[in-house]
Amino acid sequence: MERPDMYVVARILERLWREEGPVLKTRLQIGARVNYDVFVRYLDWMIKKELVRFEKNPDGHERVRLTAKGEEAYRRLVQWMNEVIHGRL
Repeated sequence: MERPDMYVVARILERLWREEGPVLKTRLQIGARVNYDVFVRYLDWMIKKELVRFEKNPDGHERVRLTAKGEEAYRRLVQWMNEVIHGRL
């Protein structure tokens, strides 16, 4: 992915940030409001960038968790949006 849509990245990061733990991929995809094929491309990109990681659960379902790098990326993205877009410091 050469030029990811930062709004999609932000929606995925925000959804993970708001959760208390790992999230089912389907639930995350619905929360990000993108179709599954697009979601999978973004998820692969975010894994390569070490923003998120997969976790196996005893129930056999793979879940997605925000990494420390992903948390920092989300914090910086929100800060930038507040400063630049909303004019707040």
